[in-house]
Amino acid sequence: MDARRTLALAFGIFAAVAAPARAQAPVLATNGSALEKPANLALPSGANQCLARPYIGLAAGQIQFIDTGQTTCMWWSTEYGPAGTPIANTYVPRGAGAVTKVRVRSGPSPAPLQFAILGSGGGLCCTTKAVSPVFTPAPDQVNEFAVNLPAGSGVGDTDGSQYNDILVVSVAGNGSLPVNDRGAHGFIFDPPNNQARAAFLHPALANGASNTDVGIMDGYEVLLQYDWCGVPMTGSNLRPVAPADPTTACTPAPPAPGGGGPADNTTAPTPPLRTASPNAGVRANRAAVRLICQLTTACTGTLRLVKGKTLGTAKFNLKPGKAATVRVPLNAAGRKAFKGKRRLAVSLVLPQGRLPLTLKR
Repeated sequence: MDARRTLALAFGIFAAVAAPARAQAPVLATNGSALEKPANLALPSGANQCLARPYIGLAAGQIQFIDTGQTTCMWWSTEYGPAGTPIANTYVPRGAGAVTKVRVRSGPSPAPLQFAILGSGGGLCCTTKAVSPVFTPAPDQVNEFAVNLPAGSGVGDTDGSQYNDILVVSVAGNGSLPVNDRGAHGFIFDPPNNQARAAFLHPALANGASNTDVGIMDGYEVLLQYDWCGVPMTGSNLRPVAPADPTTACTPAPPAPGGGGPADNTTAPTPPLRTASPNAGVRANRAAVRLICQLTTACTGTLRLVKGKTLGTAKFNLKPGKAATVRVPLNAAGRKAFKGKRRLAVSLVLPQGRLPLTLKR
C-alpha cells in the first residue's frame, strides 16, 4: 500500500471516529394526580398540618394520629385502579432527565411548599437528591410552578442494582396541604383496588439527608402532578444521558439558518402523541379521542378538552407505537357547551401542548 492510500485510509478512519453521533431524542412525560378532587385534608393539629401523622388504628377501618412534634413534612401518593394496579403516582420514569414543571391543587389557606426528589435503591428509601425553592400557592386552584429537579430511574452502578426517584411535596410551614381525604382509612392490609395510598416523612429531609421512617396510610391522594423531560432507558441504552438543559430540550428545536432541520446534530424531539383523526365522536356525553403513541416507551398522562374552560378530563396509558381510544366524559361545562350542537371546535390539551379537535355527534 503506497503512502497516499495509507494517508487516505487513515483520514477516513479518523473522520468516521470523529463524526458526532446523533443524540437520542428526549421525550416529555406527565404523571401524577389528575388534580380533580378538592384539597380537603384537615388533620387534628391546627395551623401546622405536619404536627400530626396518620397511623393505623386498633381495628380495620380505624385510624389514629401521632403527635410528631415536627413542623415540616413530605407527602406523596399512589392511586390504584379497579384491578389493584397503579394508575397514577409521582415515581419518575425510567431514564435520565429532570422534572421541569409541577402542579398542585391547593386548599383555602395553602402552606408554603417546596418540591423535592427522593431517591431509593436496594429496597431502602429515602435520600433527598434535589430540592426546589419555596413556592406559595394561590388558594383553591391548580397552581403550576417551573422547576429544574434532576431525576430518573434505572440501572444502578452495582451489578443487579436499580434506583428509583420520586417527586414529593415538602411542606415548609403553616397552612393546608394539597391532599384529598377520601374519608375511608385503615384498610391498608386489604387489596388496594380503587384506593389511594399516601406515604409521608416527618420532618422534611434537607438536601442530601436520609431517613427510612416512612409512614403509609390509605385514603389520601396527594394532589401533585409533574412534567418530566428526559431520555428514556431502553434495552439498547441502559444508561441514558440526560439532556443538557431539560427545561428546553422537550420544546421543538429552531430551524437552522436558511431553513432545514435543527441547528445542531441533535434529533428534534418526536411529539409523544398525535391524533388519529381531527374529529372525536360524542355519545352519551363521552368523547372518543383516538390517539397514537409515537414513542418507544408507554405514553401516559392526563388530557383535557378545553374551550375557554375545561370541558372534560381523562387519563391515558398507551402502549409504545400503538393507537387507542380515550373516552373523555364531558363535565357540566362540557355538556352545556355541546348542548344542541352537532359540531364543536375545541382544544385537546396534552402534556406536549395543544392540538385542534372537533367534537361531533
